[in-house]
Amino acid sequence: MGISFSADEVFEMAMDIEKNCEAYYRKALALAKSAGVKAVFADLMEQEQHHYAAFKGLRDKLPPRTSLPTVADPESEEYLYLDALVKSRLFNTVREAEALAAKAGGEIEALRSALVFEKDTVLFFQTMKAITDERLGRSEVDRIIEEEHRHIVRISKAIKEAEGKGSR
Repeated sequence: MGISFSADEVFEMAMDIEKNCEAYYRKALALAKSAGVKAVFADLMEQEQHHYAAFKGLRDKLPPRTSLPTVADPESEEYLYLDALVKSRLFNTVREAEALAAKAGGEIEALRSALVFEKDTVLFFQTMKAITDERLGRSEVDRIIEEEHRHIVRISKAIKEAEGKGSR
């Protein structure tokens, strides 16, 4: 028998991811030295706040029945995939996110870590989109995926610029 989960739970996971990513960027911003990298972290932090608000808005609009199992996943594959992705690569808590940022050996390493979790975030949201009913915000999830893609491009450019300047 499969594990049942709801759209409410999926949106809650997404909100947690955004909150934890924001915490990472806040800590990385505080530790960054160059103005260019600081600007990247500040912008990404602000965008994560907007994503959190978007997911919260979607979650708040869910009809009460969506707190019941609403995701068709009879073999529990999607649930297990989402759970494994969150536990293996994404931060589970704000404290873990801040610790990872503090542990970075410099701006380039902090950017590289950000690149990894942004890619993982896209994977999570793509799976989330696939299991989200159109009436429950699939198009909004799609918009956030596009924004996360832009984060990846922005971070990739910032890494190239930082490597070009030799800052570590």
